[in-house]
Amino acid sequence: MTLLVVDRLEKRFGGLKALDDVSLTVAEGTIHGLMGANGAGKTTLFSIIAGNQRASSGSILFDGEQIDRKRPDAICRMGIARTFQIVRPFAQLSVRENVETAVLFGRVPALPRGQMGRLVSGILDECGLGALADRPAASLTLSGRKRLEVARALGTGPRLLMLDEVMAGLTPAEVVEMMAALRRVKEHHGLTILIIEHVMSALNQMSDRITVLHRGRLIAEGSPDQIAADPQVAEAYFGIDDDEEDDAVNGSGVTQQVAP
Repeated sequence: MTLLVVDRLEKRFGGLKALDDVSLTVAEGTIHGLMGANGAGKTTLFSIIAGNQRASSGSILFDGEQIDRKRPDAICRMGIARTFQIVRPFAQLSVRENVETAVLFGRVPALPRGQMGRLVSGILDECGLGALADRPAASLTLSGRKRLEVARALGTGPRLLMLDEVMAGLTPAEVVEMMAALRRVKEHHGLTILIIEHVMSALNQMSDRITVLHRGRLIAEGSPDQIAADPQVAEAYFGIDDDEEDDAVNGSGVTQQVAP
């Protein structure tokens, strides 16, 4: 079943086209990767899907309902949650209180205190934050703040979880831990995940399908193996020609940042 349909989306900022005739579909229950160099339009696409920006033209359907003119809070209550590249938790609130706040504004109806406590504790445990629940969010490391960003998104009760570079800046060991946490929450909550990531080996390992954007246009879509073998992707993303492609994809280049 198709959960998300983006149809001929365009976003203009004055004379600049940040997105140009972008169409994609995301199947329910899958992990769909979104890749491209900085400025490719990935975060703009996320912002439009989540309602933080309006498209100049085109449409977005979520579970068959058009959402591209809805407010962010309405889209969230329908079951779409996103994380942000720059994480900004409520610094003076505890880790637990940050997730409780997300629950209050999400898709899940108002819960009795005890039931909310169990829900939040479960989410924190799944994200590896259970032992840090009563600490101020400001005290967390970058890895902890990234995991809290995921936990807050989960607190809204999403069906579609959009992750914007949640592994950026993490050590290889922390990336492996994040990947394991994302797999756990996907299975436990029955999620569909749309993920932007520059840690290419992680994106390849996790994704069922990958869409590639370049300068606002969709240039390739397919399985991780198909994307890795696509010469247009190698030239656009890695800045290399066909003769160098195999070394970049299979050798010691960007795709090898995390051990399998």
